[in-house]
Amino acid sequence: MADHSDTLEAKEGSAFTLAPQTDQSPAEKRAIPLGPNEGLDKHTRVELLKQERVIADKYYAMGQTRMWMYVAATLVGFTVWVALFPLTIMDVVPLPLAFILSYLIATGGYVTAHEAMHSTIGRKGTKRRFWNELVGQLSMVPLMFPFSIARATHIQHHKFPNDPVKDPDYPDSAPNLRAALVKAWLNRQPGPDAQVHHIKRVMLEEVGTPEAKRALKETVIFQIVGHLIFIGMALAGYAIEVALVWWLPRWCALIHTHVFFSWETHYPHSGRGRYDNTRIFRSSVGSILSMWIEFHLIHHLYPNIPMHLTKPAYFEMKPVLEQRGVDCSAY
Repeated sequence: MADHSDTLEAKEGSAFTLAPQTDQSPAEKRAIPLGPNEGLDKHTRVELLKQERVIADKYYAMGQTRMWMYVAATLVGFTVWVALFPLTIMDVVPLPLAFILSYLIATGGYVTAHEAMHSTIGRKGTKRRFWNELVGQLSMVPLMFPFSIARATHIQHHKFPNDPVKDPDYPDSAPNLRAALVKAWLNRQPGPDAQVHHIKRVMLEEVGTPEAKRALKETVIFQIVGHLIFIGMALAGYAIEVALVWWLPRWCALIHTHVFFSWETHYPHSGRGRYDNTRIFRSSVGSILSMWIEFHLIHHLYPNIPMHLTKPAYFEMKPVLEQRGVDCSAY
């Protein structure tokens, strides 16, 4: 009989939403060895997992009392972002300042949308579900993508991290930071190698649900409407305003998220096990600009722990992770 002692089931009101352990060999299912010829037996794995659960539940519960911060940040950010258009047209806000604010709002918007992707703001059937979906929808507007495709691709990524065929984010893989920056730009360009083709194939062939197909259609509509707004404002004489308030900040935010939220977190994009599909690291842009993504392993282990609590959760869980053989040398 297969040993499922270190697999958790997702439960309502719990931090445990682990990705299915698919496409793994028996060797990959064994505990990560602590050293040459040394491993963890079943009893040790179970005990360590129990300790993980206690810590994860603590920070999940703690996060549920503070999720209003993501709602407030989204409403304020979206309001400011919309206001930048008339304020720059009326010369109330300088365009360079508007560009910086829009870039920060678009980048931060992915973080708030990310919480909504995992339903940490409000699960289905709860009173807070409306706010969860509203945060997701509004946060993705500056990036000009519907929340539906963002959620579908991200959940697929959690199920199959670093899988060249099934992971929508795999095209972000690169050997170094410079290559990652270049690839993030090239992946957004038209052509046969564009990441959109990989995402489309994954959504249609690997996911294949009606929701995934609908998300692709919504993405097309979003892109058409967004570009029509660009063209309309340009024809109306506000080409510079729309370029610096939306078009360019969006591009910068997309590159930022793909490089520092995707490439850097999973580098070198080779591990596919529970404890090695991502890592603990020091971000090239620091903790604040990386939105504390440096503790990404905690997020993949327990996706319902809010992003702002992954750092304290990591430090409390660090002794357990070290016993599992995780490289914790960065922090």
